[in-house]
Amino acid sequence: MENNALKLGAEKDFAVPVERLYQAWISEDDLKQWWKPSENHLVSVENDVREGGQVRYVFAGKNDETDLVITGEYKEVKENEKLVYTWNWDVQSNSIPRSDHELTIEFIADGDNSKLRVSQENKAEDESVKPHEHGWEKSLNDLQAYLSK
Repeated sequence: MENNALKLGAEKDFAVPVERLYQAWISEDDLKQWWKPSENHLVSVENDVREGGQVRYVFAGKNDETDLVITGEYKEVKENEKLVYTWNWDVQSNSIPRSDHELTIEFIADGDNSKLRVSQENKAEDESVKPHEHGWEKSLNDLQAYLSK
């Protein structure tokens, strides 16, 4: 990790088995139900969950035009335990520069319950990462609400 890198994190407990939590994180049908960063909705998912596999999420904004594209590549995959992948944001509608991050997602089993821990390492300390901190809290709350139905 570079000295000027910035790390963000969030975690939350879930009243579902770890296998269900893992599926909700990687399955297109599940993702489209709960994941709405900056009020965008997910319109397409490419998710090749294996080391070297590619990730591509395309989101549309209020006018149904593409507003956000997230791409990356899996570096480590341990089913129901851990995912490590690059996380590159490309916001179409404004002048925020493309941002490059690395995510570590840990799925921790606790009997019939589970915990999810997100760590986001940013390549540089930059004001553009500040919205991500709030974004992770909101996303994990939305995931929890979805899985509680």
